[in-house]
Order: sequence, then structure tokens, then C-alpha cells
Amino acid sequence: MDFEDKEYKHRYIMNNTQGKSNISSADRKALEALLVDNQDFIRLEGLLDQFNIFEALGVVRQELRHSDFLAFLLDPRQNHSIEDIFVKLLLQKALLAAKDIDIPITPLDLDIWDLRQAYVQREWLNIDVLLLDDKHKLALIIENKIGSKEHSKQLQRYYKDIQRHYPNYSIVGLYLTPEGDQPTENTYISVSYNLICTILEDLVKSRGSTLKTEVLIVIKHYTSMLRRHIVSDSEIADLCRSIYFKHQRALDLIYEHRPDRQTTIQKELENLIQQQNNFQLIHSSKGYMHFILKDRNTALSSEEKDQASLRQVLIFQFGNATDSLRLTLLIGSGPQEARQKLFEMASRPPFKPVRRTLTIGWLTIYKRQFLTPDLYEDDDDDEIIAKLKEQWLHFLEGDFLKIRDTIMKYED
Repeated sequence: MDFEDKEYKHRYIMNNTQGKSNISSADRKALEALLVDNQDFIRLEGLLDQFNIFEALGVVRQELRHSDFLAFLLDPRQNHSIEDIFVKLLLQKALLAAKDIDIPITPLDLDIWDLRQAYVQREWLNIDVLLLDDKHKLALIIENKIGSKEHSKQLQRYYKDIQRHYPNYSIVGLYLTPEGDQPTENTYISVSYNLICTILEDLVKSRGSTLKTEVLIVIKHYTSMLRRHIVSDSEIADLCRSIYFKHQRALDLIYEHRPDRQTTIQKELENLIQQQNNFQLIHSSKGYMHFILKDRNTALSSEEKDQASLRQVLIFQFGNATDSLRLTLLIGSGPQEARQKLFEMASRPPFKPVRRTLTIGWLTIYKRQFLTPDLYEDDDDDEIIAKLKEQWLHFLEGDFLKIRDTIMKYED
């Protein structure tokens, strides 16, 4: 419900509520069948109850943290005692699986080479993981995707960047995804997280006695976490599929009412708005939230306020999308005199009207991006809420004071 696209009456917003329906008998029975004496469910809970450090840290689906850990394992100079074994195994297996790709090196080259002087960089020119070996003039690009997709021709751009900065190097590009998705660029080799799991598990079996105890434990926790959450052919994945086929109705019902990220942000915004004496929350849904400035003159009746107060015409709107959060301030419906006065007020910062003339309908006069898409890719809910609170505080201590003072000036 975007006020700039459609005309909504203020009274409709004030009175809008969401209805709730009772659970049906069939839905109740479906939920009971899921939870009561379900051996697959009991087995699944047992597997998930095992402690895992990566789950405890909340980094299961954070691409940045996966890239950090893989960069640590790939770097022969790190203190994990793996030296160059992991990077060699990964490259050899990837090269053997590559089809119709012109690769400048062979698995035999890697078997002979000593890569212990290679070094790893993170986010150099936005490349997730870059390994460079000056001795053999080798550059390994790894683009890591957990929940996101390719964009902006990034694979092509990364490859050209390395060609430009390291013109005489042999370049190998790996496109790492949970399922081994095919990259858009034929210069990259598709690699799945199942391969990462297999290599690390084989490494633990063959060289576990030479690894430091703490490194061994962390690698086991990492592969276990991948098998639980990322790799599709795990025991957990099989159990989940089996449970879903048997209890689809109940699980669809649970999914429909899950506390997703948009709902989490909605509840947090409601709390933040209601904690401020200046604001009155007038509408809240998952996608949009609206609030106004409370009127200074409490002696006026409701009818008089509708006619007299500029504040009743100004609407703050949070647009709570699945991958972003934006705050806008809009001139809404109301007396034309008040609307014209507000439009004149919006001719100076921090206001920036999207149109040069005041037309019929709702008009945006201020925008502020609170949360950007990159945060949704890389951060968990707790980190996003922390950044939301930080942005809210910056708004209250900055632009809001200017907005409030300007409104008060025009009210006098």
C-alpha cells in the first residue's frame, strides 16, 4: 500500500485492522500428526540438538563468514597446519570435474607445485576470495554464493580485473554454491559445497593425527553444519523431505505463520515509534507502517485538529520490503491550504520533493534509506535490528529535529 501511487483516506488508515480466523479441525489434526509420536521428527530433533559452534554464532547462511573460514583454510600461511593441502585438493578435484572449459593448469601441475608461499586476500576489488601464488603465477578466484545470485556481470568483471592487474598469471575461477549452480561465465568452474564437505572430511580422516586439536574440532563442526543446513544430500535433508511429504499440510501452515524477517522488523519499528512521545502510530502491516507527529494543541477537538493542524496532513511511511527498509515523509490528503503550506515548507533541506508542483494525491517530500539490500545478504536478524536501531537514532538526532523545527515554525 504505497500512498504515492494511490489515494487513501486518513480515516481508513486509522480504522484499518487485520482480521484473524480460528484454526480449522483439519489443520489442528495435521499439526497433531506432525508432532505426536513422529519418529522422523524425533530423529531430526536429535540431529539438530547436537552442539555446533557455527550455529551458536549464527553464521550458518552468512556468505561473508563462510568466505572468511574458507579463506583461512585455503591460506597456507595460516596456523592450521594444513599448509597447501586443502587448496591443492580443491583445485585438483575442481579441474577433474570441469567440462568444456579451457583451464591453463592441470591436476598434475598442482601435484608437483609447492604452493606454501601463496597468499589469500578477502574482498580485494570485491572478489570474495583471491589466492595468489607469485612463484607459479597462479591466481585463484572464488565467488561464493549461499543465498544470493550473480549480479552486474560480476564474474566477468572479476576475471578482467585479475587479467589487468596480473597479466602473465594463469587464472582459475571457481563459482561456489550449495548445489553447484552453473555460472554465467564459461571461464569459471562450478563447485558445490558438497565437494567442500567431502574434501574436508577426507582431510580429517587422512591427516587428522597431524592437525591441531582445536583445528580438527572446528573443521568437524564446519562440515557438520554444512551437512545440516547447506548440502542437499545430507541425512538431515533426506529427513526433512520425508517429513514434508508426510505432513505437507501442517508444515505449509507453520510456514505461512512463521516469524519472518519482515515481521521481526515490523515489531521492532512498532516498539521504536511507540517509545517516542512525538509520534503516533496509525497503521502497521508487514509491508508498510505509518505514523504522524502528535499535535501540540491538545485543547482542540478532533474535528478542529483535522482542519487546523499541519501534522494531520503529514504522514511518515516505512516501506518494509523483503530486502530493504526506507522511510519517507508524505504530504497526504487534507485542506488544500495546509497542503500548500507544507509544500512551500519542503523547499529547503532536509526536504526534497519528488515533484516540482503540488498535485492531487500523495507527494513524497523526504526519503531516507534505513537498510540496504547488501545487509540482508550478509547479516543475520540480530545484526540487522542493531543497524536499524542505529539508523533510527541517527534520524532522531539529525533530520527529524530539522523536520520538527521547520514544522513548528510554519505552525506558528
